[in-house]
Amino acid sequence: MKIYTTDEEIHTNNLNFEKLGLVPTMGNLHEGHLSLIKESKKNARKTIVSIFINPLQFSPNEDYNNYPRTIESDLSKLEQINCDYVFIPKYDYAKNLHLIKAPPISRKLCGKSRPGHFDGVLTIINKIFSIISPSLSLFGLKDYQQFLLIKHFAKKNFPNIKIEGLPIIREDDGLAMSSRNNLLSKKDRKNAPFIFEKLNWIKNNRNRLSIEELIIRSTEQLKRREFKIDYLGIYNLSDLEKVSNFDNGAVIAIAAKLGKVRLIDNLIITHK
Repeated sequence: MKIYTTDEEIHTNNLNFEKLGLVPTMGNLHEGHLSLIKESKKNARKTIVSIFINPLQFSPNEDYNNYPRTIESDLSKLEQINCDYVFIPKYDYAKNLHLIKAPPISRKLCGKSRPGHFDGVLTIINKIFSIISPSLSLFGLKDYQQFLLIKHFAKKNFPNIKIEGLPIIREDDGLAMSSRNNLLSKKDRKNAPFIFEKLNWIKNNRNRLSIEELIIRSTEQLKRREFKIDYLGIYNLSDLEKVSNFDNGAVIAIAAKLGKVRLIDNLIITHK
């Protein structure tokens, strides 16, 4: 496994060959990340993983300084699954970049409480795509809004890059795998899987109750479990507008704080 730290090393080693798969990450790798890498290895000739904690996507009141940094463990995990390349740019990699303004869909859901977050995401993705020039890039669907934004951005600006979204990988108790799970207290970690339980409850009762009642009941139950809900709703799969029924599929999406940790999750429904 080769490790690169600069754009020049990427260019010098001619990584821009056909069928290069890219998995962008912020490190603290878990089975969710590894599932993307394994999928890339099945479909691409070589696979490169980027590890960069992007300061542009954190607002001043967020946890950039506390974001888990586990580079030695990350490299060990990548070695074990025979990753081909790792790109670990230096800490100032995001400096002096032209900030990309994300489209209006970025101001829904997570964008309402995290203004500028997706501008930062697309700005660093734009740079990494430009430097690495993969033919394929894979993302987890836990952040469905981010996946949609990157997919639309790539279609317009990097039409030769195929963007794929892979299903959420979960812990045995249903909690969506996330680097932030490590920050949960013991009590909150025990409580956290209730999010997935409620998403499934909405899914299983979608033909029995109205959308309004599904959301009201779920919200009340989550609040009783000490979740502070940012949003919980049922949205169109293509533009994240609220839907009135499940006829054309939908995504049930939530963001909520448990203690000081912000968790996101979703369930995609492809039929009524």
